[in-house]
Amino acid sequence: MSRLAPPREGERITVRKRPLSFSFWPLYRTSRRFGLQSTVFALDPWILIRSSIKSRCPAASLPEALSCLEQSQDFYSASATAGMMASRPLLLYYCFMNLMKAYALTVQQQSSFDQAQHGFSERLRPSRRELDDAFLQAFTSPNTRNGALNLFDEFLKAISGSGLVADINLDLPVLLPQIVPGHRLWAEAANSRERFISVHDIGFNVNYASNEIWITLDLFADDLTRLGISRATFLSEARLYGTFREVKSDVNIGGRRILRFEQILANHYTGRPSDEVPNLVAAIKPFLWATVASVPPYRRYYLYLAPAAEQPQILPQLLSIYAITYYLGSITRYRPHHFDAIAQGRMGPRIEEFISGQPLQFIYLLASEFAKQDVTKPSIV
Repeated sequence: MSRLAPPREGERITVRKRPLSFSFWPLYRTSRRFGLQSTVFALDPWILIRSSIKSRCPAASLPEALSCLEQSQDFYSASATAGMMASRPLLLYYCFMNLMKAYALTVQQQSSFDQAQHGFSERLRPSRRELDDAFLQAFTSPNTRNGALNLFDEFLKAISGSGLVADINLDLPVLLPQIVPGHRLWAEAANSRERFISVHDIGFNVNYASNEIWITLDLFADDLTRLGISRATFLSEARLYGTFREVKSDVNIGGRRILRFEQILANHYTGRPSDEVPNLVAAIKPFLWATVASVPPYRRYYLYLAPAAEQPQILPQLLSIYAITYYLGSITRYRPHHFDAIAQGRMGPRIEEFISGQPLQFIYLLASEFAKQDVTKPSIV
């Protein structure tokens, strides 16, 4: 193995003498400078979402956004009390769709979604094996035929800042492994190695002499060994090749060796280093998945490893959940007997885990997007 370069000289960024921990929203802006953001504990995330809509949504879009929120909450309540597993996906899809509408209106992606279309079309390839041969045609927005807005692409723009370049096919077998909770059920059913790597630490670093800041990613070496992948494969499949490099690390935690990957090109700042932190976060966010927990550290971050052929179909975390829910909702609406067959097949446990475990994660993750702050459920009431 080639000799590793030493890490870039620097130290962890501090704000008001406190180390800056990683978050998608690590800082809030005061009238003069940035301050450290804290985690919001919410037993009822809907209240927090409503508050965010009222404070951020333009007045002209506010009635529509609040109505969408009310419908979303009602659909969620109906799904939570549904007696049959097969009846939940369609309810959850309309829950997610209305909540996404409220978000897109709040961030001013569009001023209204009147007459908007789903932006999806569910299809099967010629052998017509449900799930295995299923794919979604996702269309750019606005619709090229009638000018109507396509919701999926509008939501993609609202979440990621950029939409589809062209219409795309999204294969269900490519979407399913992109979900963190229950991922090992997918790996077992697909007879495939796991694809998520837990990130032990994400560091904001600064060199005050050169006015440079950068991110480091710390992983446990035995996680890569367990999956049987090299550092080069890790960087390639995590889509970090060319932007991150491994550097020397002598850190051990509980007898486990830490691998450190450092951003190759540092960002320059002209005022305070914290002024440039949001740009660092924006650059790394598309490559990270998060899970919400009710105990410290409240957020766990993961990198998703995918073969090159599948990488064009990797979606932001919320959008992959949304797309899979659309597919399952379509099945239960039009071909409910096919859902029963899926539930009894090799991917059945994976699908049931998705339906049971993803809704609350989705809502708390999107509540965080609304609030621009980590939102979680308290562990003790």
